[in-house]
Amino acid sequence: MNGNKEKILAILLTVAVILVISSSSVVLTSITTAKASDTTVTRILSTANPRPGSTFDVTLDIEGLQIGGIVEMIPDGFAFLRTTHPSNQTYVSGQKVVFVVVNETSIKYEVRAPSEGSGTFSGTWYDALNEKEGDSGSTSVSVSMAGTPSPSPAVPGFEVVFTLTGLFVVAVLFLFISRRERGGERGE
Repeated sequence: MNGNKEKILAILLTVAVILVISSSSVVLTSITTAKASDTTVTRILSTANPRPGSTFDVTLDIEGLQIGGIVEMIPDGFAFLRTTHPSNQTYVSGQKVVFVVVNETSIKYEVRAPSEGSGTFSGTWYDALNEKEGDSGSTSVSVSMAGTPSPSPAVPGFEVVFTLTGLFVVAVLFLFISRRERGGERGE
């Protein structure tokens, strides 16, 4: 229990120091304000269909977040194991993992899958310099039972490509029909 209290105090102290530095540095704040709208945190799983009891990696790609934090929610049944992020900037409480971010571009952590089930990873981020927050989206994961084939992975952006292709076909048909109608009027 004392270990957890020391870890919480260390994280709170780190956040307090960061907030003091960021609030007293007008120049630093004005430089990073332009990047506030460019902040993104993208979650990438090494597999969306882990085998029962296996481990897999979750990588958070970070852009535009210089000083702040990321809170990751791990699905019920899945267990956080370890991270490459500094231990004094990481706090785990149940299914919630908090990462204090200081100029990192990537954070990687390892998770153990349950014997069965599925769930959704989700998260939020906070930019302490610009006092902005955002959502890092959600990512589904489903344990693949031995002997059953894994579902084929979804093609990213397929819906967008399909929609754009459909709109293109409609536009071509519209142009073809309107030209045909105008050509018919000239012929009369």
